[in-house]
Parts: sequence; structure tokens; C-alpha cells
Amino acid sequence: MSHERVYRWRVGAVAAGALVALGLLYASPLLLAATAIPLSYVVYGAVSSVPADAAVRVERSFADATPPPGERVTVRLTVENVSGATLPDVRVVDGVPDDLAVVDGSPRGSVVLRPGESATVAYDVVARRGDFAFADPVVRLRSLGANRLVTETVPAAGERELSSLDPVSAAPVGSTTPLRAGTHPTDSGGEGLEFHSTREYRPGDSMARIDWRRFAKTKELSTVSYREERAARVVVAVDARPVGRVRPHAGAPTAASLCGYAAERIYETLVDADVTASVAAFGVDADPSVRMGAGPVPWVDGERDDATAVARTLFDAVQRVADDPDAGGGAVGAGAGTDAAGSASGGVSAGADRTAGDETAGQAADDSADATDGAADRQRPADPPGGAAPDGGTDAVDLLLSQFPTTARVVLVTPLVDDWPVAVVRRLRRRGYPVVVLSPGATDGGSLGQRVAGHERAVRLADVSATGATAVDWNRDDPIEGALAAALAKLPGGSHG
Repeated sequence: MSHERVYRWRVGAVAAGALVALGLLYASPLLLAATAIPLSYVVYGAVSSVPADAAVRVERSFADATPPPGERVTVRLTVENVSGATLPDVRVVDGVPDDLAVVDGSPRGSVVLRPGESATVAYDVVARRGDFAFADPVVRLRSLGANRLVTETVPAAGERELSSLDPVSAAPVGSTTPLRAGTHPTDSGGEGLEFHSTREYRPGDSMARIDWRRFAKTKELSTVSYREERAARVVVAVDARPVGRVRPHAGAPTAASLCGYAAERIYETLVDADVTASVAAFGVDADPSVRMGAGPVPWVDGERDDATAVARTLFDAVQRVADDPDAGGGAVGAGAGTDAAGSASGGVSAGADRTAGDETAGQAADDSADATDGAADRQRPADPPGGAAPDGGTDAVDLLLSQFPTTARVVLVTPLVDDWPVAVVRRLRRRGYPVVVLSPGATDGGSLGQRVAGHERAVRLADVSATGATAVDWNRDDPIEGALAAALAKLPGGSHG
């Protein structure tokens, strides 16, 4: 606790002294009487003080103490006068962690509190992945004359730490998963339990599969085919390339960071349901000490014994680079691996996002120029995602797809800030893989450039749907649980050739 005295009324003392001197010099009763005005301020400041028993109690609460990344969390700081005197000027500043951005309201407040009265300061922060401890608030009491100050750091009761929901410890998405562990039926005939069709008998067919009832009626041999069952396999692919490391405004998590978090939540939900899940990550350098696939794109096969531990290591690597626009990427993820149109339109998105908080006079002109360039670039034909790249990643996607299980269903989590993910989806669909694309929004439409980027992303979502894949649009303003549940619910069954 610190006590401070501020000499605010020195000018009053000087004015009173000057009037007394002039009154005596000119023998003026009026000037001598006028000294009462500045002298009253001096006396008022001298007798004004902070009550000796002044004390406040502070309590902090979060609307949600364990939110997912990107969610707005309302913080309420309640200050109560627990003394018997009125506090004419109470000022409080909450100890917000430096890594959390205040997006609405203010962590500062100034109130007048009568005995037993309380007041609340409310503000919103954007949650980020990790644990963030709030410091104790600083309270300053000022006397009625504002010349005496008492400053103290008051321990806050209630909640002190905001922990963004960790994918490993978070509850599985929804009460159940639409995927059954073990096997799933396909549309092809073969060995299984559920009837599929009958065909003519062929030498070598199992005796157990002959339709003996039909033979008894027609004396013709026929073989029963059952709906073939294959192992349920899912591949979770996350797009963490530098072009997606953009944010709609300062303090918000990047689109790539949301992709990493959503992909890890989906993976953990599948693992909890005993579904064999593999992981691939674009734009991340694999840990050289951990074996992750045969190509430049990190790949974790769900069949390996340590799949879960290695996958979590890969997701940690995604999160390390996702919030850093300057971090390096892997062979496909360095931005050069994108196609021509994707690179240009990605530049529009990145420019719009990184300057979302820039309110300079040239903002509208820059956004308009970016929008024109992006619209023109979308007219150019796109190179395939496995096209030549300066980092030598020519066949990176082909090499990755060669490692996919033939019965896999693919979940691609990408912000769709360029055309490269659409080309990847087309390639997956040509190979017959069922695909679900979960896409978090990279912009909030606050500027012209962001609106253009949002329109281009909407076109890409339509392009994804046109391939036969399922597109799930995740609006940043909507809870992540709904988007994740929708993505899992849309995972298709069946197989492909």
C-alpha cells in the first residue's frame, strides 16, 4: 500500500498571498476580503483525506473459465466497499495478461461507493490456447479533494486463471460419434454378415455361401454375397500453411490456430470412440527425432503403436507455428506450394486480416486494389497442388495420398484462404475418398478487403461442395462445439475403389 499527497491547490495559496499583499499595499478591504476565495480551496485541500478505515473487497468471475480458442469471454470485476465510510473516488485496474486482447469494454473503472455498496467492471477478452493467470487488480482511493491518494494491490477473490479448453482433456464432441469402432459396412459384396445380393455359383465358392434353399427349388447353384465390412479408418488433415496464419483483428487467434485446435478435437473424439485415426499436417516441419511418414508432409499412421502420442506431438508443432505468421513451413506448407490463383487470393485474405485493425486513411484504397488483383487472379488456371514448388515439393501431395488407407474417410480442416485446398479435395475425390471439409472463417467482414476475402472463401466452399465433398462452414461467432459436431455427423460411410 502506498500513500501519496498531491499538492493541487498551490495556486490557491499563491493567489491568497498575492491578494493579501496587494490589499495591504493599497489598504483595500475588498482585496483582503477576496483572499477568502482562494484560501477556502487551500483549506479544503488540507482537511480532505481518505478515510482511515477505507477498505474494498474485489472479486473476479469469468463467463466461461475453460473456453475454446477464439471464443469471447466476459470478465467481471466486482468492487465492494467494506468500510463504514463513503469512498468518493475509487479507481480499479484489473491485471489482464499481456497475451490476451481486450476486444470490448475496459478493465479500468472509476466509481463512488457508499458503505456496503458494490460496482462491477465488465470487459471481453478473446481466449487463446493455454493457461493465462490474471494478476491482482490495483485499486486507488482518492480523497474528495483529490489531493491524497492511497494505492494498493488487492488480492481478488473468485477466479484467477483462464484456461482455454485443451483438446486432450476436453469432453468428446457430442454424446456419441457417428462412427462405429472396428468395421463399417460398404456397398460392395463379399464376406460379412448383412445380405447384399446373389450371383451365379463359381467354382471355388465356399459351401457355406451357397443358397441351398434356391437349389432345392430350382436345382441351380447360386452364391450369396454379404455386405462387405472393412475397418473404419479416418484421416484428419490440418492446413497450417503460412497463408492461413492470419487473424481478423488484433488479439484473435489465427485461422491456422483454429484449424489446429479443431483438428485435434476431432482426432481426440475419434480416438475416444476407438476409431483408427491418422493425421497429416500441411505447413509444419516434422520433428526429425520422430518418424512421421515417408514424405515431406508429416504423417502419423493410426495403425502404429504410438500413434496417439506422436499425433499429439504433431498437433503441438501445429500450434507452435499457427500463431506466428513469420514461422517457416514444411515442403508443401511454405506458401510456394499453393497454386497461382491461390497465392494471389491468399494475399488478399492475409492483407485484409493483418490490417483489420488499421484505420489509416489509405485502408480503403489498399483494400480496393487487393480486391481487384484477387478477382483478376481467380481467372487464371490453377496449378495442381502437387505442382513444382521452389522447395522441391513437387510430388508431396501424391506421396502423402499414397500412404492413405484405401478405406479411409478424410476430414480436412482448412481456412480456405486460397485455392490450394480445393485442388487437394478434387484430387481426393478423384481417388474416391469421402471428404468432409471443416473451414473456420479467417475474417469478420470489418473492412472492404475482408469482405472480398470472405466472398472468395464462400466461392471456395461452393467449389468444395461441387466436388461431392461435404463442406462445413464454421463462423467464428458460433460455438466451436456445433461446428465439430456437424463435421463428425457428416462423415460419410461406404468405401471407394
